[in-house]
Amino acid sequence: MGGQIFAGGPDPLYTPRMPPAVYQHVKAACHAKLKRVFEHVATPIEGPEKADFGDIDFLVYSCDADVQGTDWQDFVYAALGAERRFSQQKPACAFAIPWPTEALPESGDVEDVQQELVGPALGRDRYIQVDVHVCESLDTFRWSVFKHDHGDLWNLLGSTIRPYGLTIDHEALYVRIAEIEKLDKKKAKVFLTSDPETVLQFLGLDPERWRQPFATMQDTYEYTATSRFFWVKPDSADDGPGGSDDEQRIGGEFTRKNLKSNDRQRMDKRPMFSRWINEFIPTCREQRRYAERTMDRDGALEDTFEQFGVRETHDARILEFRKKRQAEALWKEVIKPAVPTEGIEPMFRGCATNGLKKIIMQDDESFGVVPDEPLRDKDGLFDEDAVRRFVKAHWKEVGGIGFQRNHERFLEKKAKQNKEEATPNGVAENEVCEK
Repeated sequence: MGGQIFAGGPDPLYTPRMPPAVYQHVKAACHAKLKRVFEHVATPIEGPEKADFGDIDFLVYSCDADVQGTDWQDFVYAALGAERRFSQQKPACAFAIPWPTEALPESGDVEDVQQELVGPALGRDRYIQVDVHVCESLDTFRWSVFKHDHGDLWNLLGSTIRPYGLTIDHEALYVRIAEIEKLDKKKAKVFLTSDPETVLQFLGLDPERWRQPFATMQDTYEYTATSRFFWVKPDSADDGPGGSDDEQRIGGEFTRKNLKSNDRQRMDKRPMFSRWINEFIPTCREQRRYAERTMDRDGALEDTFEQFGVRETHDARILEFRKKRQAEALWKEVIKPAVPTEGIEPMFRGCATNGLKKIIMQDDESFGVVPDEPLRDKDGLFDEDAVRRFVKAHWKEVGGIGFQRNHERFLEKKAKQNKEEATPNGVAENEVCEK
């Protein structure tokens, strides 16, 4: 919420940005108070080089259903000694607490600066915005803390692993299926893990170092670059024409043009990401650091099969996708074009194509016409050449049967209409008797 949620409206509160000494002091105090309410309380590790802070973020979870229930905001409001609260989303709420008035512990500041950190400013009462997000499970709590650690670090890692078909979001790490992702992003994602330690190990990152804050952006960049997926493409490297977008982005070959739209937004708003793209990667290229490529997308996919055992899920998802795509195309691109159009009565042709669709795609045996050869392979995919042969051999027969059925239905409907018209009030004689 950025620390400004209480700054507007008819009765705004003054919530200035906090110097590090105030931030650390209030964070520790709030943490202790929240622990009286929730079993699990955490603030994600802050990003490097922050001169001040707009708010304090807490992620919490409790096994107590009463605490997790609808009244949790009341518990937190009382525990923090808040004077105002605001909630737009059910699991999250912002609380306004008074700026500390007590003397802060030794912060390394000289006395006059220390006095500026507490009490009112220019006659205005100061407040601090504390954002509390209640997680639905302990696993969600651990993952959310992990995903928000180190500020914008995941922007760097996300842009590093994305070209290898890997994606991390607010729930888990996934591998994307290349054949599917451009048409159905959700279906393309295969779950790998939601365990933070496993993610770090798979990416080749040191879990112990992760648990400590980074002093500078450069430290963050150097840590990110230890991932086994990080590679900087040398100026002389040439993969040849026709490479995919992912191939062009692998190795930090970023330009504003080939960045995704959300990455371009990060370039404008996130200094850490901007310096990563504009300074760190070009410097590595100039110094030929990380110039050896040890992995490609296919290799990364094989690694996910080996470590997470998702080959069967991956292959089944592809087969399901191919079946669906083929079913959509088979009718329009194979069956209908295989039935002649010239010199054929449109109604007869419609009966033929619709009947063939039922026989081929719905295994309808009511026409008494059965394929002489299998139309599907062992995986259930259609042999399109076999389908064409079947259509060309049987379209007249199926069309005749369909046309006859259609004519019989017409006669039945006509007879029923005539019978109803001959009966007073449109009610058939037997219906009158039944009543």
